[in-house]
Amino acid sequence: MLRNLALASVLAVCIPAMANAQGPAGKPFGLGLSAGEPAGVTAKYWFNRTNALDAAVGYGFFPHKGVAVFVDYLYHLHTLVPAGKVPFKLVFYLGVGGKLGVWNYDRKGEDDSGVGLGVRMPVGLTMIFARAPFDVFLEITPSVAFITPDPFYFDLDACLGGRFYF
Repeated sequence: MLRNLALASVLAVCIPAMANAQGPAGKPFGLGLSAGEPAGVTAKYWFNRTNALDAAVGYGFFPHKGVAVFVDYLYHLHTLVPAGKVPFKLVFYLGVGGKLGVWNYDRKGEDDSGVGLGVRMPVGLTMIFARAPFDVFLEITPSVAFITPDPFYFDLDACLGGRFYF
């Protein structure tokens, strides 16, 4: 009985959130490419009109070169340009997330590698097209990473990208 009640509560919360997902053209899931930090594949899932989960997998450059994975929760705070006279809306967003990287670097003439784990705080603009399942985004992300063998590293990631929504 208690398990059924818990399941019903979870469904009551999740189903309306999925039904209200408001990505471009009313589609909740987008997949695309990003250039910058990291350069690779990006995905976004809209929970509703203001909340989304963003992820990227690609090749990072700073502080060392290697594979990087980012996951962020985004809150779309304010529509700067509403759709109407233009075929898109421009939305400002803030977020918080994490990153994981496996790095290769040259330390004192020797090849070495390390693992980095960090906290990200993305700030960005997304252009959401009114009649097309597509968005374009620009993001700047201050972050703090804990990278072996260094104790920590302050970083500023930036990327430009776009996604097609399904």
